[in-house]
Amino acid sequence: MIEGLSSIMTPRSGDQGLADGSDETVESVALAGAAAIQRLIADRDNLRNHANVQQRDLVALNAINEDLRRRLALIRHHYVELGTKILTQLEQFDQATRDAMHDIQSAAPSSSEDANLVALAHRLKPSPGASRPARGTA
Repeated sequence: MIEGLSSIMTPRSGDQGLADGSDETVESVALAGAAAIQRLIADRDNLRNHANVQQRDLVALNAINEDLRRRLALIRHHYVELGTKILTQLEQFDQATRDAMHDIQSAAPSSSEDANLVALAHRLKPSPGASRPARGTA
């Protein structure tokens, strides 16, 4: 299009009909310019529409992003609460286990009592020959 305009506007040497065609040339240049301006305006309008659509999409995506951030913060808060509760319960369980072990150790008989119980068990243990019935008595 630009090449056509430049050839129309640039007179050739030896053009005698320039005066005759000058009105037509100016008119065709004006029409070509008007068409180019209309195309530029249409392109500008299309770009504005496209930019507006992208702006609306950006606003929508920002709202979605903010909602997701809020939800993630809420989930994180719940997990921190859950972890704190579990840790508290584990600490209570550990303390209860330690208390139970301490009670067992304090209630356990001393080592001399253990030795007396072992000696008594050995004395009351039946002898190997006495546990078998005599042969022929059945």
